Amino acid sequence: MPSFRYATFWIRVAATLIDGLVLIPLSLPLAIAVWGRISEQIDTFNQTSQFQMNQILRDYLGWALVVALGTYAYQVLMIRYFGATVGKLAVGIRVRIAGTAAAAGWREALLRPLLQLIVGFGSFVPGAGLITILDDLWMLWDRQRQTLHDKVANTIVIYAS
Repeated sequence: MPSFRYATFWIRVAATLIDGLVLIPLSLPLAIAVWGRISEQIDTFNQTSQFQMNQILRDYLGWALVVALGTYAYQVLMIRYFGATVGKLAVGIRVRIAGTAAAAGWREALLRPLLQLIVGFGSFVPGAGLITILDDLWMLWDRQRQTLHDKVANTIVIYAS
């Protein structure tokens, strides 16, 4: 029997909310700038050609990628060097390698948020949002309380001892 406790669903939700608050100052200035630009272009929607609307959407996607890559880098570096993001540290949980409960290495730190990033972008595709929900809810019936992104990276999330 392991000498650790797997983190519960609600404590992980709390950690995610805290991480969202941490990331707001990093992404808010970018979001304000992009929204200002897009809203100006949308104001002239009646005069805007289909080509221009496609350009607006490409610009938005480019900025969304910048924010997503910043979020990915935050998660990778925090998990690799601290074993948790700021949110996880705040609520007292850590990411560890399944089976050994050893600290996550580069492999785990790179893989774990990669699936979250892919699933996150996939949720913009109609019907694919179900995958995001399934990823997060998987832990409710999993013996080790792993999400799908934990399974891909071979990680568990446990309470810090």
